[in-house]
Amino acid sequence: MRLKPVLLSVLALSMSLAPTVRANDLTAEQKVSDLRQLTALIKSGYGPLHYKEDMGINVDALFAKYWPLAVMTKTNGEFYYLVRRFVAEFHDSHFGASIPTTHLASAGFTTDLVENQVVVDTVNTSVLPADQYPIHKGDEVVSVDGKDVAKVVEGLKRYVGAGYDFTAQRTASMAVSYRAGASFPVPSGPVKFGIKDRTTGNVTEYALKWVESGDALDEFDPSHVEERQASARNFLDISINDYWADYAPKGERSFRCSGTTRTAIPDGATIIMMDPFVAYYHPTEHGNVGYLRIPHYSPVNDKTGADEFDLRFKQYEYAVSVLEANTVGLIIDQDHNCGGSVDYLNRVVGLFMNQPYPGLQFQLLGTKEEYLSFKSWLDGLDSHTMEYANLNKTLGLIQGAWQSGQFMTAQTSLTGEDLFQPNPGPRYTKPIVMLVDELSGSGGDAFPSIMQGLGRVKLMGIRTMGAGGHVEEQPDLFYSRVKLRMTKSLFFRPDGVAVENHGAVPDYPYSPTLDDFTGEYRDFQKEYLNKLFTLLQ
Repeated sequence: MRLKPVLLSVLALSMSLAPTVRANDLTAEQKVSDLRQLTALIKSGYGPLHYKEDMGINVDALFAKYWPLAVMTKTNGEFYYLVRRFVAEFHDSHFGASIPTTHLASAGFTTDLVENQVVVDTVNTSVLPADQYPIHKGDEVVSVDGKDVAKVVEGLKRYVGAGYDFTAQRTASMAVSYRAGASFPVPSGPVKFGIKDRTTGNVTEYALKWVESGDALDEFDPSHVEERQASARNFLDISINDYWADYAPKGERSFRCSGTTRTAIPDGATIIMMDPFVAYYHPTEHGNVGYLRIPHYSPVNDKTGADEFDLRFKQYEYAVSVLEANTVGLIIDQDHNCGGSVDYLNRVVGLFMNQPYPGLQFQLLGTKEEYLSFKSWLDGLDSHTMEYANLNKTLGLIQGAWQSGQFMTAQTSLTGEDLFQPNPGPRYTKPIVMLVDELSGSGGDAFPSIMQGLGRVKLMGIRTMGAGGHVEEQPDLFYSRVKLRMTKSLFFRPDGVAVENHGAVPDYPYSPTLDDFTGEYRDFQKEYLNKLFTLLQ
């Protein structure tokens, strides 16, 4: 209540001092109104609200911090990116604010974070000819316009919402030389990059220019909106596709959410398939070892965009049948996994289980909105089916929480099923090491968490992203038209720990090296094979 008179006085002062406002400029009142709308959406429908409060993240305190800053912004763009910073304060990979623009700028090369160094990933030689710019994969970026690159990364992190700080750091590191306006302020004009040659250790400062493309900040791109709406699967969506749509340059993006492999295929390997995902087995001193790539849990047709859940599952069944018959152990590569459908994920678990297992456990919002969403889903089912009976149990939990004033339900599977059955067809029964990293999120957190918690795999790599809920699109902010997506639930590891901000923790920690990054991850391959061999003894 104390904020109101202060707010009015600041607004009056800002309006009295401001120059004449152009028709397309947001007023101070409109900016504060958008922040109020955002705050109301969070209070009424953000699943991890109380969970984040326990972590010290309070929406009212954030509003009190940001509305004076909003009033002080001089342009629409400044306000847009202030909204992104507000949302990033929740450290939630699913909670995002996307700026209505296709504007971006690139310096002609991409970067990544390896061994805590920002390094060059790819170089566009049509922009930076090799004879004039001898920049190579693995060279270290040490400065931008004379500023230490670590400080540049810290500045960019302010715009990154991620459930794990290391994910945010790596994401910001990828933006050092590539800025997508949907996520970051877009630079222009000349820029200087200090780059250390990996071989000689010499540092050269390259005078470059930001190459811009796309449209300006206030542009509204319907195709981008349709793409986002198509990617959301109502309350079944546990993906981070939009996270990468906002942030990602190319480079290792070619592996992100992709069925390809970044690891060298060993000599003598027998290829099972290369598309839509890589599967093979190869000889070792302990017998044949398999490799299976799982990049996501939302299979679609590359040409039509249509769902291919049944087809993809049958393809995994086939690969698993060949691997079961011909190997003594398996590597599942789930690095850079971007999640997908809860139903499909629970089904994939059954390819590796020999007994009934619990599905992914959720706490759902106890709100009228959530009740009506699930009721709509239920009404579309035949009432004389187990699917209807099970989902009706979940609906009852939501209704009970809503009517009793509880913010969240007790834990339940999303569809109300207590136990899921192993795949009736092929299953893999032998030891498994699963590869995980900080760019695996949502379903990419859930699958390894379940498999590890059920004792079916050992995890190797880096802790996953910690994006622990399902995500839904939200109404645009009224005046700025900033697009929102929001986490609407919490889901849990089998040990009862929330995945949000915790992720799946590796049994065998391993951070890829610069030699891995530049050499097809051969050292990483040796390490994960050695870990698998210990499970075969």
